[in-house]
Amino acid sequence: MADQKTLLTIAETAELLNCSAGFVRKRIALTESNQAGGWPKEVFVNLQPNGAKSLYRIKRDALETFLQDTTAGAKVASNEVAADASSCVV
Repeated sequence: MADQKTLLTIAETAELLNCSAGFVRKRIALTESNQAGGWPKEVFVNLQPNGAKSLYRIKRDALETFLQDTTAGAKVASNEVAADASSCVV
């Protein structure tokens, strides 16, 4: 995307993240229902809070900041298994 839009649609966000639109909707739904696994409320906005249907837009800058913060804190755990004769029970 050549133009740097600040508010992205669900489809544009899915394209940016290389995921499905359902994944983006699920993150929003998890947050709206106060369940773990969602995005912070600062990442998206509902443009029709009192309407019959919700019209969500994702704030690009807030999403990028959130993703950078979470990936910086993520660490891959070492999965070493001791090859000990006592651990192999036949």
